[in-house]
Amino acid sequence: MPQIGTYLVKGDLPAEDRIRIIRDAGFDFICIGMKAYAESEGKLPELCVKYGLPIDNIHLTGERTNFIWSEGDEGEEICERYIREITECSAAGLKKGIVHVTWGKKVTPEPPSDTGFSRYERIRETAARCGFTVCVENSIFPGHFFSVLDRFDVPEFAHCFDCGHWNAFMRDFDVPGKYSTRLAATHIHDNDGVHDLHILPFDGSADWDLIASKLASCPFSREKICSEFGGAREITFKGKNPGQIEEMLSGLACAGTGAFRAVDGAAVFYEGIPYEELIATLYGRMKKLSDMVEARIH
Repeated sequence: MPQIGTYLVKGDLPAEDRIRIIRDAGFDFICIGMKAYAESEGKLPELCVKYGLPIDNIHLTGERTNFIWSEGDEGEEICERYIREITECSAAGLKKGIVHVTWGKKVTPEPPSDTGFSRYERIRETAARCGFTVCVENSIFPGHFFSVLDRFDVPEFAHCFDCGHWNAFMRDFDVPGKYSTRLAATHIHDNDGVHDLHILPFDGSADWDLIASKLASCPFSREKICSEFGGAREITFKGKNPGQIEEMLSGLACAGTGAFRAVDGAAVFYEGIPYEELIATLYGRMKKLSDMVEARIH
């Protein structure tokens, strides 16, 4: 049966308390984000060791990644940021990281280019030197994602399958089928098929029977799967009133259950649910998916 992990879910409690709650809920491993790692002054790995939760990967900084395809200083800054983070994480014993080759819609990336590929070559060289695996996550612009993984079919570059992004942005592409043997990380979460909500698995519109079948076809996800649930949070829908937001999100499986409420300009998910209860629910949903994957392996 696949082991079950989660990223360190955001919440009001200190990081150590959240790690303990995740361990006590039954999770087998944990993943962390670069921001949380930096804010802890590098102490998160020690806390995870203390509570017996091995770290599978760290999500490197994704902001403004679209600029990596552009000429100029901003693109160089993104490249150097990845190189710096890979070097730092590797020195701390973290040997696998998630990268976005594009992220966000505010800035449309330039088409895949020699400029961008040359920067990813420098990132590859750093990863090779550090013994680090770069896991490329499917996100908003499919062409850029495919161009990087296809061009860099090398040991340093693997795939992170984000089923939420697949549901919202890439349902026309068989991403896990194309890169099944290169899969090295998963991001499991749900949404309405349009917006990147990062809500609990089975609360959205994703086809979990199909996702389980895809995961069962990949050697890595037969062994372990990891959630990237966003926790209790507010999702902005600028300029929308509550009625419009409720209509937009009416296709969610959790619509009408109290899992979210609409306010002016936002949807508020899992409001008032204690952190322990939310993590226990997440574990139950991930266990359900793990069982579904296991059933399709045999």
